[in-house]
Amino acid sequence: MIKIQVICLLLFLFICSCKKEGYIYNYPADVSFKISAKLLKEKKIDCIKTDRKGNIYVGSDKEMFVIKGSNQESYSIGSPVLDIAVGLDNIIWIGTSGKGLGRFDGKKFTWYNKENSGLPRNYVAQVETDFDNRIWFTCCANKTGGLGIFDGHRFDFLTPENSPLNQNIISDIEAGQDGAIYIATSGIVYLTNIYRIKGKTWQCLGAEEGTFYWVNSFTITPSGKIFLVEDFSLSSLFQENRLFCFDNNEWYIINENGQPKIPYMAVIKSDRRNYLWLAGYEKNSAVLYVYNGKSWIHSPEGLFPDDIINVIETDYENNIYLGTYKNGIFILNQK
Repeated sequence: MIKIQVICLLLFLFICSCKKEGYIYNYPADVSFKISAKLLKEKKIDCIKTDRKGNIYVGSDKEMFVIKGSNQESYSIGSPVLDIAVGLDNIIWIGTSGKGLGRFDGKKFTWYNKENSGLPRNYVAQVETDFDNRIWFTCCANKTGGLGIFDGHRFDFLTPENSPLNQNIISDIEAGQDGAIYIATSGIVYLTNIYRIKGKTWQCLGAEEGTFYWVNSFTITPSGKIFLVEDFSLSSLFQENRLFCFDNNEWYIINENGQPKIPYMAVIKSDRRNYLWLAGYEKNSAVLYVYNGKSWIHSPEGLFPDDIINVIETDYENNIYLGTYKNGIFILNQK
């Protein structure tokens, strides 16, 4: 018994010794807005993805860029690149507006579309991969299609007719660190839901008949919280957008002192400290707001040019990537 107590005490002391003062999960607690690098200057950035090796994959109009250290390669896709995902086998998956779903192994492109694979349409806006290396993607329109799944051999398409989905349109897909896939349905206002899918089990995180007015995007923190902007850009009543968090199996509104006005079609992303990054626009320049769970932090005035931040991405070292409409990518190192 004494031996077990000693082992537990040593383990406790070891864990405590690993916690650095002023750090969260071995990342500095302070937010840095220092621009450490710029990539693809003067390019419009539509999507960014990173992998565990530090490689960067970028969609810019009809081009895809693969950046590995100082080496940069570009590929003409022939159709607007809407999203990119990277599998555990390093295969790159591409969602496009017109060519369907693309697979790139570093040498060869393979395209899956309506004509050769039975996709409901050739518009794939969101792509994600899971721990089983399956590909999840959106292929939908009003009362058409839904959620696509590809295991490397077979395509399945989930719709309101054969699954718990309450709408055909899916506005966003996120992969959680718990191995689950999270999706947001959209289309008809006041019917947006967030679903959690793990294995063959579905969970609606809210009311089955509809939880939110409309959602453009959401993000999942490493700790499993979900941040979501209820977007009223489709409303004629000009209601203000609201920020929600899902924690302990319930949704609640974030309304802290100093909270910025949340723009329509808001872009948000969690970093590896569970901080929320939100893109905005003030005084003729793009701005960033960061919510650290207690308060909001504002980027310095004039830091970014007169532009719009289209994409926010993080990597495994907690660098923050900001994709803009006309000024390429800004990288903020958080170390």
